[in-house]
Amino acid sequence: MCSLSMHAIAELSRWGCCPMPIPTERRGNAAVSWLSSPKHPYEDRYRLLTRAVPLVAQSGRGEIVAVFDGISSAPKGMPAAQAMADGLLAFYRNTGQHPASSEGLRQLLQRTNQEMYDWGVVSGTKRSLGGCAGTVAWVHERQLTVFHAGDTVGMLLSPGEGPRQMTFAHEQGGALTRYFGIGDKLQIDITTMAIAEDDVLLLMSDGVTKAFSAQAAAELVATTMDRCGDPGAAAEELATQSRRRGSTDDITVVVMTLNEDE
Repeated sequence: MCSLSMHAIAELSRWGCCPMPIPTERRGNAAVSWLSSPKHPYEDRYRLLTRAVPLVAQSGRGEIVAVFDGISSAPKGMPAAQAMADGLLAFYRNTGQHPASSEGLRQLLQRTNQEMYDWGVVSGTKRSLGGCAGTVAWVHERQLTVFHAGDTVGMLLSPGEGPRQMTFAHEQGGALTRYFGIGDKLQIDITTMAIAEDDVLLLMSDGVTKAFSAQAAAELVATTMDRCGDPGAAAEELATQSRRRGSTDDITVVVMTLNEDE
């Protein structure tokens, strides 16, 4: 494990922050760091379902990590993000209902999406009361499958190669056109690829991409991982630098190493 870079610590001090102010959670080979917006309560949510969780380890169904970002204009944006994060547990708890396949996980995500749509719409509009962007990554049998809707971002970092972006924003005119909570109109983007030893997965909310391009964010994580190999330190560094660059949105960063023997 290594700490934030001296540059990051200096910048935090300049902003009147203590050297290690960022909440960080580690679960085995994955870590998440997050910062709440100074303008509103924290509306992002995340899930780290790695082999460090007994339920996951015993299931033989691989690992899931996810980032969800509640839509600020939706009255129930934050509860929607929470519902999507909580719903992932059913993949391990209710194995008879949800096959260990990309289709099984897609159906679970669609079901939770529909449940949120059933909360209703904003009075006088067709907008859902609850909605969130989200990126879900499932690692199983040396394959990575990413499920995505909205403007959260997933990147795969491979040694000797440039970062690969696995998600693209569903937005038009500054508004999301696809998100969880939209009901049966939702089409989830699904991308599957083989993974190799030493690959690193990065998921982030748009609080990061308001400060960095997706490629630049991935390069910062890769540099930190090269320096110390600690997903928690890499997540902290990116969250710190995103705030330093002026992002005032919620910031959530998940970093996960994909080594099979971890």
